[in-house]
Amino acid sequence: MKTFLVSAFLLLGASGCTGINDNATDTALLQLSANRDKWQTLAIHDYEFDYDLAAMIQSRPLHIVVRSDTVNQVTDRMTGDVLSNAGSPTVDSLFARVSSLIAHPDNDVRVQYNGAFGYPESIASGSPIPDTGYTITVSNLTQSP
Repeated sequence: MKTFLVSAFLLLGASGCTGINDNATDTALLQLSANRDKWQTLAIHDYEFDYDLAAMIQSRPLHIVVRSDTVNQVTDRMTGDVLSNAGSPTVDSLFARVSSLIAHPDNDVRVQYNGAFGYPESIASGSPIPDTGYTITVSNLTQSP
């Protein structure tokens, strides 16, 4: 009897969330979880990638080197200048950003994940506030020996 009540409760609870936003959020969370699991299963802790942020403010095209899951070096791809590591993302922090964006339903979030490694290749976030949206692009990710 207890099993039936719990099953019925879970079924009713799950079917109670049938709004369009709920379905989109559930789908986004499922995609995030599957791709984060793929990345974590590969256990890549040393890697580098190109990072681009397109927004209303001008941003530099960066090359980010990560060692032991920590940003080790950030280079401006146009000038070759080595920059401060502060605020530069790792793949894990990009997953956290996606999770945060999904948690706020006011954001219009579109994420594309890399098929082989699972990391977010593109994160586009719109906003109801004019001129506050942005797109992050991650490319040329290579695992370091």
